[in-house]
Amino acid sequence: MTTRRLALALLLLVVAAPPLAANDTDRDCRGLVGLTDLDHAVEPGLRVAASKGVPAHCRVRGVVNRAIRFEVTLPDDWNGRMMFSTVGGAAGFIGDTTSLLGRGFAMASTDTGHEGQDRDYVRQPEALLDYAYRGVHLATAAAKRVIQRYYGREIDYSYVKGCSNGGRAAMLEATRFPDDYDGVLAGAPAFRFQEFVPWMIGGARLQAKHPLTAESFQLLGKASREACDALDGVEDGVIDDPTKCTADVFDLNALQCPPDSTRNCLTAGQLQTARYMYADVVDADGNVLSPGVPPGAEDAGDWATWMLPTARRGAPDQSLIDGMDVLLEALMRFEPDFDVETFDPVADRDLLAAATAPLDVLTADLSAFRARGGKLLMYQGWNDYPLRPQRAIDYVRDVEKASGGAGEAADFFRLFMVPGMIHCSRGPGAWVADYVDPLVAWTEKGIAPERIEASRPGPEPEFTRPLCAWPEAARYSGEGDVNDAANWSCVLP
Repeated sequence: MTTRRLALALLLLVVAAPPLAANDTDRDCRGLVGLTDLDHAVEPGLRVAASKGVPAHCRVRGVVNRAIRFEVTLPDDWNGRMMFSTVGGAAGFIGDTTSLLGRGFAMASTDTGHEGQDRDYVRQPEALLDYAYRGVHLATAAAKRVIQRYYGREIDYSYVKGCSNGGRAAMLEATRFPDDYDGVLAGAPAFRFQEFVPWMIGGARLQAKHPLTAESFQLLGKASREACDALDGVEDGVIDDPTKCTADVFDLNALQCPPDSTRNCLTAGQLQTARYMYADVVDADGNVLSPGVPPGAEDAGDWATWMLPTARRGAPDQSLIDGMDVLLEALMRFEPDFDVETFDPVADRDLLAAATAPLDVLTADLSAFRARGGKLLMYQGWNDYPLRPQRAIDYVRDVEKASGGAGEAADFFRLFMVPGMIHCSRGPGAWVADYVDPLVAWTEKGIAPERIEASRPGPEPEFTRPLCAWPEAARYSGEGDVNDAANWSCVLP
């Protein structure tokens, strides 16, 4: 047979060969398109091959109410659990849907109803409510439908996790839709826009007049460490309890420039800006309206990220705190007498109550969530610049009052403070921790978390520390390797 005739024969064999039979997994994945109805547009599922430690799975994408995109991932070896990832910042993107597939979780996330580059959602009433809370709630319901259809049975336990805006969204699930989730993991939640935005605007105005620089942050970080790192008996670059780093210990006045120099020091104006950041904002009666930023890790990135101009789309010369007046103006656009230029960040906060209500956690009453057996685990960095840690501690105290006491609240709500962590991650402390397993054990077996081991990754010197259920804090035993969490205990301060 000639080469030409052989090639022709092989071609005929390929053309005439019957199509490969689809296995049930492929067919079931594609068949999820059948969930499409008037409210849900669901794409045919796509099989994704195993790659880089992520197991093979079915991935399904869809849209709720014409704008709220969601994604669900379904591992072959399902453990009966669902984990929904809420997203941070201004949302507009799908969050993590792969990290727990190897542990058997089905996962889901949503962009909350707008795309990342679209910042006009704040001015669109329905889109703003989708961002505030409705997007996560509706995407949760859609994801549950997908999971239960694919596996042919109900979900055993549903969980939600997120940090910053994602932590806020997770908390709103517990307060507004307590039946959606059995376990909630809320990191550094941005749960009070009514407090957050005015504090940022006050800081932005001072920063515009007397700007702190990258060099200023280095100077402040070095000074706070030298003054307060050793207060816990261990010098490791971390101020374990910044509440002990008081003004008489960390003296800002010592950083003021002499008359003949501006090097390695702060001007009088810069000290004014720094004092605002550290100090509590109080009203005329001395009530704390906004807690300040605790000393420590000023040079770890948070202060610079929020206070210095960044190359953001649409505002390359603005810092993140500079943009707060734009956000406030958009939120208050239906108030004809409101003028952001004359807004007083202390006296005028009550004006924001109605506009920020959809975004904010407005209650410490978690009784409905508690009654169904729900568990809420919150974590918070001690050196978080935008979402200062005292806000989380104050909320815990409010929950305790609403629940009948600290013991009653601890049955379903615990806070873990993270020394040396800035906003959500990073910083000089031990901040890498698995909160999922402790939350699962607490939710499903009633094993309440008392301590969670965390580590500080390289390139800095690595060490491990226990994170303790507040109000307890980690203390070195005085014996053994100081870098090993086994030699630290959780004790009341």
